Amino acid sequence: FHHKELKGDVTWQIQGYGADVNKKLFRGFATTAAVRSGHLEALEIILKAGVCPEACEEALLEASYVGRPRHAELLMGSNMITPQVAVHALVTACCRGFLDVIDVLIKV
Repeated sequence: FHHKELKGDVTWQIQGYGADVNKKLFRGFATTAAVRSGHLEALEIILKAGVCPEACEEALLEASYVGRPRHAELLMGSNMITPQVAVHALVTACCRGFLDVIDVLIKV
């Protein structure tokens, strides 16, 4: 099977089995876990499954904390990030010295 088919299949499975991508677990949302562990494709799939703004915002803050510019760019492109959270993420990335994340947040 093709890679694109897999993505669609996984999204269908997430929704079809009733998995709640908006459920906050012990260490955050599924989006946060995907960012923390560096799984960009998993984050893309979760975003397509219909994630809530709070989950996106928490994941952006995680991306700025752990230095994941590609994840930050994807999350900023979701149009679910409020300006206040974007500024918070920018300050976090500045404090931690992640210039690549800062660059992404300033350009978006």
